[in-house]
Amino acid sequence: MKKGILVALAGLALAVFAVPDAHAWWWGHHNRPDINLHAWGSSFISSDDGGFPTPLGQGLSLTTFQSGKTRGRSGRPSFSATTSLVGLEAGAPIPLECPEGFVGAPLFQTSVLAYNDGSLLSLIADAGFYCLNPLTGANFFNASGEIAAGDGRFEGATGTWEATGQLIPPIEAGLFTADLIVDFE
Repeated sequence: MKKGILVALAGLALAVFAVPDAHAWWWGHHNRPDINLHAWGSSFISSDDGGFPTPLGQGLSLTTFQSGKTRGRSGRPSFSATTSLVGLEAGAPIPLECPEGFVGAPLFQTSVLAYNDGSLLSLIADAGFYCLNPLTGANFFNASGEIAAGDGRFEGATGTWEATGQLIPPIEAGLFTADLIVDFE
């Protein structure tokens, strides 16, 4: 019987300490974010003007799709998102967060983190902005919002999140990096 208990405890220790995805849900409840990830990947533009794709920087509303990888102390989920920028054009109102010489637009985003164990976490931005210097290509974004839904170990999850990042110049290449923090309630 002791042997069985020791085997069970060893298995539990392996699951909890050796497999980061196994315990991300409760790991951060020590005045740290529950999920803290660095993401990188590609961004695909899908906007159109009358059925024709619009090149980046043509001043129309943009819808993009992101796909990438992440790493951090809460595992290595894959990352996918859809992002909309409305009014990224010269003369349009610029978000107050954008420095002088930058154009910008409000940012709306839905993101999904998919973990290896099949758990999913959906995040929706209720605030965000994107800023771009059209002369230098310097750019950055910030988005924040709430957890929309979860599945697997995230079923019933609630909380908030924030992401910051940039498109890697040249922005036409569609590469991005970002940092994401999720706090569960």
